[in-house]
Amino acid sequence: MKMTPRLNLNDQQQLTRLVWLMLAAVVLLAATFGGYYYFDRYVHLDDQSPIDQNVAQLEQVVRQNPEDTDARVGLAQTYLQNGRYDQALQQIEQVLEAYPDHHGALFVQGIAYVQSGETAASIEPLAKLVVLRRESPMAQTDNMLETGLYYLGQSYLDVGRTDYAIDALTEALTINHTDADAMYLLGQAYNQDNQPDMALAQYQNAVRFVPDFTEAYQGMVDSYTALSQPNHAIYAQGMVAFAQQDFETARANLEKAVAALPEFAPAFLGLGITYEQLGLLTDAENYLTHALALDPDNFLASHALGRVQHILAGQN
Repeated sequence: MKMTPRLNLNDQQQLTRLVWLMLAAVVLLAATFGGYYYFDRYVHLDDQSPIDQNVAQLEQVVRQNPEDTDARVGLAQTYLQNGRYDQALQQIEQVLEAYPDHHGALFVQGIAYVQSGETAASIEPLAKLVVLRRESPMAQTDNMLETGLYYLGQSYLDVGRTDYAIDALTEALTINHTDADAMYLLGQAYNQDNQPDMALAQYQNAVRFVPDFTEAYQGMVDSYTALSQPNHAIYAQGMVAFAQQDFETARANLEKAVAALPEFAPAFLGLGITYEQLGLLTDAENYLTHALALDPDNFLASHALGRVQHILAGQN
């Protein structure tokens, strides 16, 4: 829930979670899925892909072995990664005609619909995949199920079915407790459902894992505003600026926040790491120390303080 620069969640994360890779051209292996899941969620889009651009090879395999289901799913995955959604769907439709419960095919079909903007169409295959994957004895650690639930929640949110989105995203988080993207979307769903207090809790969880999660901080601004907490909203605005590397604006907002909220540890943490970025290390140390005094178990504050003190010690 990197995290390298965040992808644009305001565009519904259309480029965040595509599909898992094949280990070889004609074999669909479960172990492959984890690697691509990590790559597509946490690596720059302009980084080199971990797979070769092997569309032509896979097309030849399918031509030679048209009944090879795994080859067709592999080709569809490759089309999907390259943004050729119509071709991916064509391959998957042929697989599902013969094997309507094929997990990989349902997954690729659902994601292809999401990526092509047809989120309403994605709900049926993703919901079916979720039902099938829940039957596994390993369901509570199933990355395919978690990802399917994430995308299903996103699609429900997109079509305005917030109660279904909340259920799907909550279930996803029972499988992956550290999925900051799912936390953010769950916050969005709660906000759409007029539950800003529940939304705020999800945004707060998300930034614990991703301290520069701009969209989650903006969600906090909206939630604090809805809850009539203007000073907390100023804190969140400061953290939006911090995440956008506008450190002077962050400093101005966070200084106001700590003055108004002397017992609110996150504001002191935010101001401390802002001062660190501005090179004001003594001030950073003071505010981070105060943040830890207010919240002794705050890992981010502890880590930041240790980092600042190490630099200061080297300067003496």
